[in-house]
Amino acid sequence: MAAEDLPLGGRILLLEDDPDVAQLLIAVLHDAEYVVDRATTLAEAAQFLATQDYKLVITDWRLPDGDGTVIANRAADLGAKTALLSGYALAMPREIAARHEIWMKPMRPRELIAAVERCIGKDEHANN
Repeated sequence: MAAEDLPLGGRILLLEDDPDVAQLLIAVLHDAEYVVDRATTLAEAAQFLATQDYKLVITDWRLPDGDGTVIANRAADLGAKTALLSGYALAMPREIAARHEIWMKPMRPRELIAAVERCIGKDEHANN
């Protein structure tokens, strides 16, 4: 997809190790005409961040290979909006919640899109 064809909302990086959860989130975001790259590991997400600019980075908090806040912090340092998605959000330390959006799993599709729009604005491209 050429840069001029990208939705105005920007590109989203999703770091999610669970294939079923990732497939659902990506389908919802694609239906809203967002462009989504998916990473399954911290290393893969770091590679995406090194080669692509993201408007929003959504990462699972607890991953088999580490803590998703590593990627969220790196993305925030690069200027991206960030969200940590977790079924354990209530156990998250306060300092994490102070820097990143915290989203509780599971999310309804309309809740996901509302949260994305709150972070990066409404995707105007979908209305053209």
